[in-house]
Amino acid sequence: MLRTTAGYCFRVHHGRAQKPLVDWKYRSLVNFVRSEPRECGSGIYFRTVSHPAFNELREQFYVESRKVVPSKLLERELDARALAIWIMDDGAADGRQLRINTQCFSIHEVEELARILRANFGIEMRLNIDKGRFRLRCEASSMGRLKSMVAPHTIPEMLYKLSL
Repeated sequence: MLRTTAGYCFRVHHGRAQKPLVDWKYRSLVNFVRSEPRECGSGIYFRTVSHPAFNELREQFYVESRKVVPSKLLERELDARALAIWIMDDGAADGRQLRINTQCFSIHEVEELARILRANFGIEMRLNIDKGRFRLRCEASSMGRLKSMVAPHTIPEMLYKLSL
């Protein structure tokens, strides 16, 4: 989220290879956007207008400038579609498994994310260390369940993240 004089807006920026994801996000947010995605350096981006809804989200997901895990919100709102979007953004295929990059969070927050995924979806995640920071790795025994839940909400160009 970016601060503007009128509050917060939402900025989407991905590498050119992720153009289908940028376009999908643009179509999903078109009512909040004034201009189409455009190239910037090696990437493609767009941003929304400022809106009170983005102010509320910013308050829930950030403490000062640090991104945090809003457990209560995720327990209540994280559904298969939201999980698919999270994976399209931060997921990576790792053989027949999936990693979710969560390195910006503390170990306790990553453990909390694993707990929420187990409670909400019955998906078992384990912590994996990457350069001294923690990320999630889906247990092989949960991959079938994960794929069946999120694949219907995943754009075709991002299915490779699920090893499909």
